[in-house]
Amino acid sequence: MKKIFIFLFLISMIIPCDITFAENITEPQWAEFAPPLYENAVFKSTKLNSKKYMENNYWALRRVKFKKSILECKVLSKNQTELGNCYSRVANLENNKNNQRNEALNEKNSNTNQEIMDGGYWWY
Repeated sequence: MKKIFIFLFLISMIIPCDITFAENITEPQWAEFAPPLYENAVFKSTKLNSKKYMENNYWALRRVKFKKSILECKVLSKNQTELGNCYSRVANLENNKNNQRNEALNEKNSNTNQEIMDGGYWWY
């Protein structure tokens, strides 16, 4: 019995053992980043420059880029750790885009409200 343990110990020291435990990696979902109204946005070609179409197309293009990034993660990642890191980068990028967009919209709304209070719009 002692010889078996010694044998197993020596084998475990000689043979490199690369046991990795499966990490619970979840793929980011577009619904986590897009407003519900634009979750399934599809690019629409139009001559109109209405805010509705511009907003829809903005989210549609972001959705395409997001899906492409997720696909690149799946194809280029060599192991679970790389896949998890890639997914994290994609999620961080999307969160940063949302934060920058929200800041820009808040600033725009703040400037518009200030102009109204300053009398910049005569019809109010």
